[in-house]
Amino acid sequence: MPMNCLCIHDIPIFKGIPRESFVAFCDASQKITLSKGDYLFHQGDDADVLYVVKSGTLKLTRLMESGEEIIIKLVYARHAIGENNLFSEDPVHEVSAVALEETQLCSLNRSNYERVLLGNPTLASEVIKSLGASLNNLRMQIAESATQSSTDRVLFVLRQLAEQNGVQTEAGTLINVVITQSELSSMVGLSRVMTSQILKKLELDGFISRDKRKYVIL
Repeated sequence: MPMNCLCIHDIPIFKGIPRESFVAFCDASQKITLSKGDYLFHQGDDADVLYVVKSGTLKLTRLMESGEEIIIKLVYARHAIGENNLFSEDPVHEVSAVALEETQLCSLNRSNYERVLLGNPTLASEVIKSLGASLNNLRMQIAESATQSSTDRVLFVLRQLAEQNGVQTEAGTLINVVITQSELSSMVGLSRVMTSQILKKLELDGFISRDKRKYVIL
C-alpha cells in the first residue's frame, strides 16, 4: 500500500479498517509540502479536506473577537486535522494552521471520499464501525478532561507533547520542541501567570524539569 495511503489509514477514524480494504482511498489522496511559515489554511476558509501530518509540525491558532490570537494546539506527525470536514455540510475552518518547520501532509477531500464510499458499500460499513469506536473514545476523553484540575490539565498537555514529540534521555522524556509559557497557557485555557505557577510547582514536585528552553517529563 502506498505511504500516502498508510498515513491516512493510521488516524483514529480509519484505524479499525483492514488495510486491504483501504486501498480504494490511495488514489484519491494527495501530498502537500509546506515550508516554515506557510499556511495550510486560514480561519474562515472553506473546510472540505482531511489532512494528516506525515512529518513536521503545525500550529493551530484562533483569532478572537478581541483581536487576540490564541494557540489551540500543536499538531505533529501521524496526527490529523479536519476529520469532521468529511461529514459536515458547508464547514469552514474555525482556526488557522501554519507550519512551524518544513511539513509534509497527506490530504483527502470530501468529494473523493464520498466517491470512494459510494462505489464500495463494504468499505462504507467498515468506516461507520470505525467512527462509532472513535466517538466512544472521544466521549471518554471528554468525561476525563471535565474532572481535571488546572495542574492536571497542564501535566496532561505536557505528557501529550512528550508522547507525540518526545526523545528519551537519561533524565527522562525530553519534549523536543520549544513551547513558550504563552503557547502552553493558550493550549490549556489558563492565564500565563497561573500556567507559570503550575510549571514551577510541577518542577518542585519532581514531575518535570527543564533542559534550556525545553521541558523534560520525569
